[in-house]
Amino acid sequence: MAELHGPEARVLVADDDRSIRKLVCTIVRRERLAVDCVADGDEAIEKLREHEYAVILLDLMMPRVDGFEVIAWLKAHPQRVKPVLLVISAYADQKFKDVDPEMVAGVLRKPFEVGELGSIVRLCVTGFEGDAALRVRPSAHDLGEAGAPN
Repeated sequence: MAELHGPEARVLVADDDRSIRKLVCTIVRRERLAVDCVADGDEAIEKLREHEYAVILLDLMMPRVDGFEVIAWLKAHPQRVKPVLLVISAYADQKFKDVDPEMVAGVLRKPFEVGELGSIVRLCVTGFEGDAALRVRPSAHDLGEAGAPN
């Protein structure tokens, strides 16, 4: 399999909202990263069986198989290199109590800052060395333990 970080890195975007999915995938492509875009958790698991990903952007509430089930599948079927898993959700903090903090690196709350998303994904792929200048407003999203702002 290809190296997970750097120019060969792949990103998986799973969101049932077509407009959000298209927007997020376009932003990731503009960062010159390979991206797979799927509409639900069942399709996400199919892609996870085919590829390993450096970053996964996962909506929690999707039809057929939701994001919580995808997270459980990832925990039961770990990749060679653990991906940076960011959940995308409009739900309040109550829902995040059910998210496994060992699996989820952070939360992008809808609506999120479109202008910052590309930088966040790029930093997740390349690492944070020398990029300490990234300053993100907590209202745009919360990185760190799931549901807890840094």
